[in-house]
Amino acid sequence: MRTVQEARLSLTPGLAILLGLAVGGFGLILKRFQLGLGAVTHLSDGYPWGFWIGVDVLVGIALAAGGFVMAGMVHVFGGRRFEPLARPAILTALLGYLLFIGALVVDLGRPWHIWKALISWNHRSPMFEVAWCVMFYTCVLVLEFAPVALERFGLRRAQRAWYVLSPLAVTAILTLFVYAMTLHVGWAAFVLVVLLGWEVLMRHGLMPRDKQMPVLLILAGMILSTLHQSSLGSLFLIVEKLNPLWHTPILPLLFFASAVMVAPAVVIIEATITSRVLRRGSESWLLEDLARGMPYLIGTYLAFRLTDSVVRGVIVETVAMSTAAAWWCLEIGLLVIALWMFRRPELCGDSNCRLSAAVLTALAVVVHRIGVSMVGIESAGYPIYIPSVMEVLITAGIVAAGLLAFRIAVEVLPVYEPAELGPRASAMRPRANGRRRAEPGQAELGLSSPARGRVT
Repeated sequence: MRTVQEARLSLTPGLAILLGLAVGGFGLILKRFQLGLGAVTHLSDGYPWGFWIGVDVLVGIALAAGGFVMAGMVHVFGGRRFEPLARPAILTALLGYLLFIGALVVDLGRPWHIWKALISWNHRSPMFEVAWCVMFYTCVLVLEFAPVALERFGLRRAQRAWYVLSPLAVTAILTLFVYAMTLHVGWAAFVLVVLLGWEVLMRHGLMPRDKQMPVLLILAGMILSTLHQSSLGSLFLIVEKLNPLWHTPILPLLFFASAVMVAPAVVIIEATITSRVLRRGSESWLLEDLARGMPYLIGTYLAFRLTDSVVRGVIVETVAMSTAAAWWCLEIGLLVIALWMFRRPELCGDSNCRLSAAVLTALAVVVHRIGVSMVGIESAGYPIYIPSVMEVLITAGIVAAGLLAFRIAVEVLPVYEPAELGPRASAMRPRANGRRRAEPGQAELGLSSPARGRVT
């Protein structure tokens, strides 16, 4: 019986389209670097940030939030049953951040200066903190995903070395980060002592220690993600030309809350689609559990969003005949529909309805980020910014490259639990005590198997 990792890629029409978009996007990127931004974009002095920042950066970072949310849920907050969903979420986040960095290089007017954030410590700019968080969190994601590659090639000694050394690497990263942000040796030393002491206590069995993933590694990812998800919102607090529907003091909170809200939705989308495309076993019972928590996340975000609009007195502007008002209503409408769907048990149990609700949630976050970065910005004296076709095609090429990389990764690496490539498994059914057990054949699908690659 073949497993997902033993399968080989065949050039299906879908893969051919993705390949064509990726190649076409790469060609346009070469044109952008040869002729400059003006040759491929509609950016101007009035609108220096456009489609690439709004979609590639703001939306891309939000949709990659599944990595730190799922890793934290599994390895910190005790949600071990969601472990089959953690590795794909970390892979999605890693590819998302790598593509985000690549897209940022395309957007920058002088991309060869991107490294200067390492030596030019401008504490007056939120972009300094964002740059450091993104760089360090990408390193953390590489460390989190490293065991998958090591397991694939059977490098047991390297796995043990990774388990021992990665907490020390994370300690160095967080210590340097604290010093860079504060310029205070005392705070950096305090963090160093606390993290080293914590690791020593765990190694001596005086504190709980995850035998599969170092806790400090997961915590570093959660800390860095939390900081830069909110700091992206802080960037737009200084944009005075941002429409009041989006220009709010709690914009950093909204950015973070929306990232946490969309993370389970992205996991549902990814797991559902890959189970159908790869014809592997579906973790439907886990996705149903995630769906049951979505109303709380959506409800919390909506409470922040609507309360803020009422308190600031801009709720009346949402009924105005304007593009901004229609865009705001579209975001809220998508979330209300998704909330209604997730609250219906019969819909959460249906994979198609669950997928639809998750897509609506993701679209609402996309609408919000585009509203902040494009729709809500009006610059007097300049024509309204509308992305060029080449801007859109370059983004489509970057996304296509990411999807191709994901497909190749799941084919050659043990990202998913071993699963049949034939007919998908039947759904899990509950035991009498409310827990679930696998139908015949589910054990072979890895849905009830223990964690793989544990380092003892």
